[in-house]
Amino acid sequence: MQNQNMQQQLSNSAWVNEIKSSEDKFDGSGLDFMQEQIFATQLLMNNDFALSVAKQNPSSLRLAMYNVAAVGLTLNPNQGLAYLVPRCLKRGEPARIMLDISYRGLISIGVETGAIKWAKAELVYENDKFIYHGPGDKPTHDCDPFSTDRGSMRGGYCIAELPGGGYLVECMSKADMDKIKQSSDMYQKGFGPWVDWEDQMQLKSVAKRASKWWPKSSLRMGEALKILNEENGEGLAVLSKDLATAGMLPPPPSRDQVPQLIQAKVQQIVDRAVNAGAYEAAKELMDERYKSDPLFLSFALNELELAKNTQTSDEMEQQIAVGNN
Repeated sequence: MQNQNMQQQLSNSAWVNEIKSSEDKFDGSGLDFMQEQIFATQLLMNNDFALSVAKQNPSSLRLAMYNVAAVGLTLNPNQGLAYLVPRCLKRGEPARIMLDISYRGLISIGVETGAIKWAKAELVYENDKFIYHGPGDKPTHDCDPFSTDRGSMRGGYCIAELPGGGYLVECMSKADMDKIKQSSDMYQKGFGPWVDWEDQMQLKSVAKRASKWWPKSSLRMGEALKILNEENGEGLAVLSKDLATAGMLPPPPSRDQVPQLIQAKVQQIVDRAVNAGAYEAAKELMDERYKSDPLFLSFALNELELAKNTQTSDEMEQQIAVGNN
């Protein structure tokens, strides 16, 4: 009898109805809506604060369920890919229910869409032995995972195996992670995931950057990154197009105005972009690395654009030659 009363109360709850109203969005998502409805209900009922937010702001719950369908990641807590979390984007604003995606969730999308076979993100500490062998080879990482004294965190890396063989390795320094953290409004106000779960956000940061180099683009991955960066406020770097629009990017300098070390690092990014065809990922990396120095950023973006135009021209000449033959 008590169970029947509970079921009746749930069926009349506005927040439960908001979950049900998202059902049509799950068509073609690859998820079983009935299962996701159960996971969402259980998750909220096991968290008093999350449940109170869902009751006070039920429309945010519906939008969060839309996002679950859009990225195609299950809310099954045993898999740890995605969660419904109560969160305030700005202090003083009412909390809302949002979809949070773990770094494992990002990797899962890459595997399911065929971009990679598997991937793993790791953090590196001062007392670890870490040797980077380039973006196409596994790094050497010797450490004691059970030690409680590995020193301060230095950075992280994500290694992914490609479907056709070989590996892609992306590294991120702690300085770059801190730039992303500092650009989060929530962190600046002293709350949010960068405050509560910094190590997980560091892993997610390197996984997000790595995913942009995986060779097979995916609408699901693009949607997941948009949700994390824009809707969840995890930290969205100022992009070069925004700097250009604001008139903050100067004309590209000549090579004799740019230090050799900067030229070499820019060339590494350009070569990698050409080889992988990942120009947008290269542009974002340049944004992160040189946005504090508009002169070097302008140089880097110009070098990337020149390389892209050269490759496009070469491809067109090859097509013309094939057609003439």
